[in-house]
Amino acid sequence: MCLKTSRTDECDCYDCVEARQGRAARRQGGCGEPMPGVPDALESWRSAFHQAYREVQVEIFKAKIKAGMSKTMEKTAALVLDAMIGEILDSARRAESRKDLRKKLEKLVASAGAD
Repeated sequence: MCLKTSRTDECDCYDCVEARQGRAARRQGGCGEPMPGVPDALESWRSAFHQAYREVQVEIFKAKIKAGMSKTMEKTAALVLDAMIGEILDSARRAESRKDLRKKLEKLVASAGAD
């Protein structure tokens, strides 16, 4: 049964042509539907086209952003990086301080048990 038209003799899809020639169509389902489990080649090409189109758009925006905002973004990146490095160093100092405190507490507890 053709999904495009009510008459298979008016359709030129693979299923309808095969039916007119007396051969069983390879596809299951209706006119123009891909076989279950078999990727649709046209959909694959469409998907690739849209992906490539999107990538071109992204590249255009990248060029525009670099041209118009690169100096500001470089300065911003430097400031953020400095702040993040400072946070990491502070965190490392706090961790070392906690480690020293634990060691001192362990010694104190161990010496208290020896009394």
